[in-house]
Amino acid sequence: MTKNILAASFAAVLTLTACKKENKTTEPALGSDSIVSSPTDSTNQTTSDSLANKTPESNSEIIKTTLSDKDGKKLDVTFNNTKNTATLVFNGETIELEGQKPASGIWYKNDHYELRGKGNENELHKDGKLIFKSEK
Repeated sequence: MTKNILAASFAAVLTLTACKKENKTTEPALGSDSIVSSPTDSTNQTTSDSLANKTPESNSEIIKTTLSDKDGKKLDVTFNNTKNTATLVFNGETIELEGQKPASGIWYKNDHYELRGKGNENELHKDGKLIFKSEK
């Protein structure tokens, strides 16, 4: 009986240890028209302007998306997951944000702006005031 319990415990430990593989998948944070460039394959660029100017960072993991609100305003977002930054273009203004540690979803901010969201629900605040909310 003791041998059976010991054998079962040993098998369970081996099974759990074997299943602990690091799972690194890349999912676009937002939107369906995202462009992803992985470190091993920078040929995923589907538009000429997506990452046309190659820099040492062009092999970084880059995700681009465009969000829209109910009034048709657009928010262009480029996530650089290697640097943990987001670059926004909103109303002709370029905004650089640094990644924060959210409980879930996304959270980027600087001294005046804050981008938070999860899935298709994303909000941009300026000095605490809501200035953009993506359409569901």
